[in-house]
Amino acid sequence: MTRSALETPMMRQYLALKARYPDSFLFYRMGDFYELFLEDAERAAPILDIALTTRDKNKADPVPMCGVPVHAADQHVRKLASLGHRVAICEQVEDPSKTGGRRLVERDVVEVVTPGLQGDPGGLEATQELSLVALHRGTGLGMAALDASTGDLRATAVEAVGDAPASFTAALVDEHRRIAPPEVLVADCEDALAEELQAVLPDAALTRVPLEDFEFAGGSTPPEGFDAEAGDEASLASAALLAYVGRHQPFALAHTRRLRRYELAETMILDEATCGHLELLRNAEDGGRQNTLLARLDLTRTPLGARRLARWIAYPLLDPEAIRQRQAAVTHLVENDRPRTRLREALAPVRDLERLLARAARPTATPRDLVELRGSLEALPGLAFALQGQEMDWLEESVQETPLVLPRPVEKAALLLGEALVDEPPALLRGSRGAQETGFVRPGFDLELDALRDGVGQGRDLIAGLEVRERESSGIAALKIRFHPVHGYSMEVPKSQLARVPEGYERKQTLANAERYTTPELREAEQQVRGGTERMAAMEREIFERVRQAVLTHASAIGAAAEATAELDALASLAEVARRDDWVCPSVDGSDRLEIRSGRHPVIEPLLSGRGADGFVPNDAELRASGRQLLILTGPNMSGKSTYLRQVALCVLLAQVGSYVPAERAHVGVVDRIFTRVGASDRLARGESTFMVEMRETAQILEQATPRSLIILDEIGRGTSTFDGLSIAWAVAEYLHDTPGLGARTLFATHYHELTELALTKPRVANAHFEVREWGEEVVFLRRLVDGGASRSYGIQVGRLAGLPAEVVTRAREILGVLEGDERDESGRPRLASAGALPSAATPPPQLPLFGSGPESAEAQVLQRLRELEPEATTPLEALSLLVEMRERLREEEA
Repeated sequence: MTRSALETPMMRQYLALKARYPDSFLFYRMGDFYELFLEDAERAAPILDIALTTRDKNKADPVPMCGVPVHAADQHVRKLASLGHRVAICEQVEDPSKTGGRRLVERDVVEVVTPGLQGDPGGLEATQELSLVALHRGTGLGMAALDASTGDLRATAVEAVGDAPASFTAALVDEHRRIAPPEVLVADCEDALAEELQAVLPDAALTRVPLEDFEFAGGSTPPEGFDAEAGDEASLASAALLAYVGRHQPFALAHTRRLRRYELAETMILDEATCGHLELLRNAEDGGRQNTLLARLDLTRTPLGARRLARWIAYPLLDPEAIRQRQAAVTHLVENDRPRTRLREALAPVRDLERLLARAARPTATPRDLVELRGSLEALPGLAFALQGQEMDWLEESVQETPLVLPRPVEKAALLLGEALVDEPPALLRGSRGAQETGFVRPGFDLELDALRDGVGQGRDLIAGLEVRERESSGIAALKIRFHPVHGYSMEVPKSQLARVPEGYERKQTLANAERYTTPELREAEQQVRGGTERMAAMEREIFERVRQAVLTHASAIGAAAEATAELDALASLAEVARRDDWVCPSVDGSDRLEIRSGRHPVIEPLLSGRGADGFVPNDAELRASGRQLLILTGPNMSGKSTYLRQVALCVLLAQVGSYVPAERAHVGVVDRIFTRVGASDRLARGESTFMVEMRETAQILEQATPRSLIILDEIGRGTSTFDGLSIAWAVAEYLHDTPGLGARTLFATHYHELTELALTKPRVANAHFEVREWGEEVVFLRRLVDGGASRSYGIQVGRLAGLPAEVVTRAREILGVLEGDERDESGRPRLASAGALPSAATPPPQLPLFGSGPESAEAQVLQRLRELEPEATTPLEALSLLVEMRERLREEEA
């Protein structure tokens, strides 16, 4: 690249700005496009799938460049940020008309978009939270998280154990995974912490910041609740966030109104595996929200409410009193249909106040952004009217005070926006400074602007009258006065009429079929119109900016109103679901009791509705740490074990969210964590097989479970050999039962029927199974849970139902008969190779039942008699006689 190619005024300006942001893509504003040059263009073009071109094509050293339209820039910026890149947005900060074309328009970077600060929130899902996180390690470990799209700032900390510095504790690891921040800030000297973080969140962008950032340096008003002198780990992490945002998007601080401190012990901890297995916010199929718990509960009318509901699901409460307070609010709305309906109707016109406020805070805000904000503010009094005449003691105090008696600052903001802006402002490009962009300030708001408008209107009337007069005086019937953005106003005369042009006309421009002229009178009228229009545009921009800043002074009150609206909407949604689907209010306390009568799966039940006899079958659940602590669940494949496990866990979670639950009756002793080991998955990218993932999750459960936990285990040990898997499952069950001080309530589903024998020696272990009925070769799943263990898994029948070829099913039955009969050849191997169907030499040694002998043993005969027994056709006396006979036969063999 030669020196001349880079030393034009424009490229010098570009390179000077790029030098200030060397680690960012520089989006350089040129008219209606953002342009990228040199290496930025070469890197960005393939990522954004846009054409790479060159500047000064005819020179020996053309400059690589690419660009995106301003109106489509957000999606491209968001894509780069989501891939871990940073983007510096460079705008024209000067009106081009002021340069007179004699010098380059002044430009500057107005914001830097990063993975955790992704610019305009307009493209985010309603329930999506996008948090930037900062970590600080001292005597403890502090964490702060900021969602810049809503202004939500929160912080917490964990203390060190003894004299050792705090490590990245398991609880904080789970919290980070629950937040899933796309970007995390750590001090540039914290190498060890950075390594721990990369292992926990490998997909997050790790940003090193100066250690000085962790001390609040002032320069802006800190949010409410932030104590710059506190010096605790949570405050220091918060200071780093504020410093980082202040450097990259300082306008976002305007709506970051308060710091909310919280403790990890205030809410249920939900690890990554549990959130995934229970499909709380994202489904396992495609990561979407369809068929998730959130989708089931979300009947909210506003994005605010949907986001609040998602937060409640991710953070179930632990304090029974706080749970009962939320239940009371839901109950009030359940029992009062008309007020609930009115409230939901009043919520409908309220849009996303938090994110609209965030857009209004951006320097590139448009009049339409503020008009949308105004519409939502004007709808807030409808919430008060909907609940008029009711006692408000069922609501939290902050909610009672905010939307029901509309705060004066919010009312003033709505009034100002209504007076200042027209109802339907024209669409303007972000950051536009064109002279013709007018018409969004309401007439009557500013007298000086009105006078300018009158002057421009008079000038246009003069031009219209001049056209008529000149046409009559010259006799040129086709004469027209035209306007061109560059050349201004001129009188256009067709070439066929040029002979009639008066002597006083001054030629201005030649066209293919016409000539354009001007006159002193036209120039005077043009100056009046164009000069007035430019002054109008400048004045409207000035008024808009003044109004925008005035609205931002009320950001705290608007944020409080948004929070209250979100709370009302989320409560109304829970009430609507409960009322519509006949759910019940659970009793929640601090006991170890878990009892659910006729419980149903909240997500699957509606999917099966309308199927008659095939509809959802309710089942009971009863667990108690001091009694029936561990329930071994057996039964065939497809009988409903996995559904049952999840429905119990979801009913507990719903109860602690403060929601009603799908059951006839429920009592829930508060659970501090829900652990799940459900389903099969691998992590090939991390070199972990399905069985390794299963063992890791099981190890985590055994390490972190407490007496107040609820543990859901489904098919532990199935990823390895039968003996290994059964041994592990048995040992895990014993550990959960026998470990002093543990006693966590546990549901343990298994196909290892041998585990049912634990109930014979472990007092807090019980057995239950899902019933089936056989009809010839058919099997009917009743999906009803009953006490006792199951005797068979019916795997071959399920295979047939799934569509296995008939010959495979037939052969499977033959092999099963051989294995159950222990038929062996002369070498001691099972006779599986009947009629040469399978080569005998290829048949591996069998894995026979761990407990029990061959078919000739007394135990085998007793089991066979039990299998053949038909209880419904057996009298009590016959049953007693049979029991005595079986006992004697077993004793004879032992003798």
